[in-house]
Amino acid sequence: MSMTPEAKKALSNTIRALHTRLHADLSAATDAAYRLGTTVQHAGLSEANRARRERLEAWMRDQHRADSGRALADYRHAAEKRAAYTLLNRLVFLRVMEATGMRPAVVTGGWESADYAALRELAPALTRGDETEGYAFLLRLVFEELAVDLPGLFGPGGVGELIPVPPATLRAVVEALNDPALDSCWTDDMTLGWVYQYWNDPDREALDAKLNAGGKVANHEIASKTQMFTERYMVDWLLQNSLGPMWLAMCRKSGWTPECESTGTLAALEARRVDWRAKRDAEEVSLTALMPLHSALERRWAYYLPQPIPEDAVASAPDSVRGLKILDPAVGSGHFLVVAFELLVALYEEEARHRGAEWTRREIVEQILENNLHGIDIDPRAVQIAAASLWLKARQSCAEAAPQRINLVASSLRLAGLPDDDPALAALRAAVEDETGIPGALTDSVLHAIKGADHLGSLLKVGEAVREALDTHEEALTRRPAGG
Repeated sequence: MSMTPEAKKALSNTIRALHTRLHADLSAATDAAYRLGTTVQHAGLSEANRARRERLEAWMRDQHRADSGRALADYRHAAEKRAAYTLLNRLVFLRVMEATGMRPAVVTGGWESADYAALRELAPALTRGDETEGYAFLLRLVFEELAVDLPGLFGPGGVGELIPVPPATLRAVVEALNDPALDSCWTDDMTLGWVYQYWNDPDREALDAKLNAGGKVANHEIASKTQMFTERYMVDWLLQNSLGPMWLAMCRKSGWTPECESTGTLAALEARRVDWRAKRDAEEVSLTALMPLHSALERRWAYYLPQPIPEDAVASAPDSVRGLKILDPAVGSGHFLVVAFELLVALYEEEARHRGAEWTRREIVEQILENNLHGIDIDPRAVQIAAASLWLKARQSCAEAAPQRINLVASSLRLAGLPDDDPALAALRAAVEDETGIPGALTDSVLHAIKGADHLGSLLKVGEAVREALDTHEEALTRRPAGG
């Protein structure tokens, strides 16, 4: 079920409100826990909190080394933001899994959920002496279980784990996600993407105000400024008019009649479009009304524009959908790849019918995630959500699917601000030379070539830069005197 327009608006309001509350509450909780306004020696902290504060401050100093153009305090706020969005993403993801029947209720119903009731009954001691009444403990167990399949979202949170979450804040987030106005959101494939967009909206609006006042977008702000969620119909149009012609070319190359043609689906859609346009012109239907679709096959070809398939496209087409490689170079929350996944499952099943082969749903799902779909983004938060979205879609398609990898990567290397004599780079050069024999000078050349990866992402021509570094090294070797 898709979210209603009313639910979509409610989701936007909810996520924006949680953005404000989480940032304020986690900042106040960090101050209270670590007394950052005074020195460690005079803060009077417990041994545990002293150690955690020292870890937080060490991380902040490390980040500042890589980008000294920002204030040291910015990295404390970055840690708080990481804790805030990770908590929200985890709870939203669980809410979606629960709504689709993939997990027992924990977030759904919160302290009234069945799993929490079982905890109270089986281990009542765990619910005493804890301001969350054992609910945070239950969530931690669930997170650890899901971390096996989704380490990016549920695995160790790094510096974010040093930021305390007040019990009242946790309760407020869970209760907000149980608002009945959001019910239709939790069964919509696009909800994770919309949450990502709505979470970023306040930061993007702040950047717009900065630009309007004559300021410039810093490299670390690019992700917040450029991440915009793409509506489903746009993604359908793009995929159906790129993957669609390729599939038709593959069928012609193999001598198959594609089912969209053999069933008359393409012809019926085109005839109905003509009739629908006439009804619009006659004002019998509104300009925004969507043409009715009557089958899953029609939905997969609804936006396809009939076009001739050139012979060279037929000759160069892969022999199988197994040979397709789809790359989203700005993957965001993974919307494009999730829709591509749906199309590829149908094409795999159709190819199996053409071949008279027996490909199980599990084999198909794992093949798609491990070999067909790829994505890059400059924002690790986006990759965190994209991986979870793809995994969720895979498990909804086949509960037994267990892909060995998901081909998503964030280009957040944090190299640009490090000077060549930084201790971390010196250690890297030494380790590379010890293990591979590659000299430190060549390692430096490669590092210089990829320093812009944080903000350029897939725009960075890494291959050319690395080849140039290798060529320069080889030339130096050939010029070296014999015996030198």
